Amino acid sequence: MVSHERTYLEKLRQKGIDEPESTLNHLDTLVQQYPYFQALHHLGWKIAHDNKLPEESSLLKSCSLHTKSRLHLIPHPIAAAEGLIDVVSEQNNVDEVRTFVDWLKRLEDTPSKGNEQNRLIDKFISDAPRLVVSKSAEKQPDLTKKQQFDDNQLMTETLAEVYLKQGKLKKAKKAYEILALKYPEKSGFFADQIRKITNE
Repeated sequence: MVSHERTYLEKLRQKGIDEPESTLNHLDTLVQQYPYFQALHHLGWKIAHDNKLPEESSLLKSCSLHTKSRLHLIPHPIAAAEGLIDVVSEQNNVDEVRTFVDWLKRLEDTPSKGNEQNRLIDKFISDAPRLVVSKSAEKQPDLTKKQQFDDNQLMTETLAEVYLKQGKLKKAKKAYEILALKYPEKSGFFADQIRKITNE
């Protein structure tokens, strides 16, 4: 486990309490080296906020741009103290002007849509009618026995060639005879194939 007393950022935070300007200068050089390290942006803003430095506003903007989540900035009403937040009215109408922080607070108060969906799904599951399978003593008829396949309809030239390659000469001869009747325009070709089979 990492000790908070030994981390470099914690040392910078402690130094920011005693020497805020020099710490902010040092943080500025670190931010230039590591511009996407959001903890540096947040630490710089926090030091400026705690010591009421003039760079506080610009550091807050930089922090809000470089942070993944702005939720850690909400409890600090800096913008309200500077007069940057202008809320026209507290009414719930369309023309109401709200700040980003106001919208976040309002979202926390409203029930989430996911919870409502989960509640509806649970209600449906509890109220859904159950399927009842009746177990009758009567044996159900086998419907597959009614389906009869005619081998003549299923016969293809490819199947006849497969029979011939496998050495099943009787089946291949029978297949070519069926194909000769099925496709009279190619009966000459099939007759030649039958002759080859009988000569072998």
